[in-house]
Amino acid sequence: MKTIKLFLCLSAILAMTFIVSCKKDNKESTPVLYLMDPSDELIYKITLDETNKLAVIKHVTEMSGVGIDYDTKNDKLFFSDYYDEDTPNGRIWTMNPDTTNMKSVVTGLLNPFGIAVDSKNGKVYWGDENGNLSRSNLDGTSLQTGIVNISGGAIRAVALDMKNNKVYFYEVMNDDLYRANLDGSGKSVILHGYYGYGLYVDEVNDKLYFDAQTDDESVSALYRANLDGTSPIEIDNTQSRIYGIAIDYDNNKLYWSARDNGEVYRANLNGTSKETIATGLSSPRGMVLVK
Repeated sequence: MKTIKLFLCLSAILAMTFIVSCKKDNKESTPVLYLMDPSDELIYKITLDETNKLAVIKHVTEMSGVGIDYDTKNDKLFFSDYYDEDTPNGRIWTMNPDTTNMKSVVTGLLNPFGIAVDSKNGKVYWGDENGNLSRSNLDGTSLQTGIVNISGGAIRAVALDMKNNKVYFYEVMNDDLYRANLDGSGKSVILHGYYGYGLYVDEVNDKLYFDAQTDDESVSALYRANLDGTSPIEIDNTQSRIYGIAIDYDNNKLYWSARDNGEVYRANLNGTSKETIATGLSSPRGMVLVK
């Protein structure tokens, strides 16, 4: 009898452990969008389940910017801070996804915009108002300012292609979209005449997604091209500046933010079946999808 009771107790414990484990796995498998809103000085998250719940996770008063990315190896969020755009006191911050352990790792920057994290090599990249594409270790050491410098330029979006060891960036004074090696060498313009703030490299399908504005910088659209810049095609006439672009590969869905519309959208990877998943925001900018 004691043996049977012991067996039943052990079975119950194992069953509960399995249930808890399943719940944990289900929770961790739900993708989350982290989203910058510098106008309200907030960082949001959108839980991408049946609710698409929008929640504020961090007030970033006097430390707000537009760029955000995720370090997959160390489970850290990185974001840029250009709170005072006129003086070189911008910073790159890092924190846990639950917003704890927040600290600045790079300081003294002039208007840092887009950022991108290279978890494989332990680097973070960013562009600034002085035309610099720069990088450092994830803790801010080994700072390399201007691995690419565009004289008289200003760099906005930055994205990495780790499959091909390339970095992409937007220089907006001359309306050029560049590609270079990760160390900044071999830079070249792959698209000219495009002005924008958002870039995303789709390494799975070898595509580049980007925001492109008209000449008067009043209307934006979402584009897709090959990784060498060929065959650019408009996939959505968003009518708003786009800073954040992300892909959920498990569901083959594309996400992007619309700054001027105050909305976040989801669609198929070719832009079809578009839907609005968040609205009423002040100024949604950079985003990153974390799973």
